[in-house]
Amino acid sequence: MKVILKKDIKNIGKEGDIKEVSDGYARNFLLPKKLALPATESAMKQATDAKLKKLETEKIEQEKTNELARIISGKKIIIRAKEKKGKLFGSITAKNIAQELKKEKIEISEKSIIIKNPLKKIGEYEIKINLDYGISSSFLLLIKKEN
Repeated sequence: MKVILKKDIKNIGKEGDIKEVSDGYARNFLLPKKLALPATESAMKQATDAKLKKLETEKIEQEKTNELARIISGKKIIIRAKEKKGKLFGSITAKNIAQELKKEKIEISEKSIIIKNPLKKIGEYEIKINLDYGISSSFLLLIKKEN
């Protein structure tokens, strides 16, 4: 029996795929749990249209992410912090960096910001950011003493 998957199902396929499955599996599992629907002509046309639209939106989102990566790569962000003899009181976290980027009108999730070691000293650091679609970028972070 041909079915159109409404959700991703392990070892079967992804949402929107048209798959051939056994009649019993379709009738007893997929259809009652609303994980799939029978592949009629109109349903198959709707599924292919929806898949094309999803691909288009993903392409647009990926272009936006690429543009964001280009914007970030040239940035130099300055954070001022309290210090004594070059050492900071506390450390600069991903949250602090995300807030500074937000001031520059760049919305980045804290989880995207990769900091290998705690930033506890005055100086320059290269900060890496992992964006969606496997795209990454980096920028220069300057930590200076607060006046």
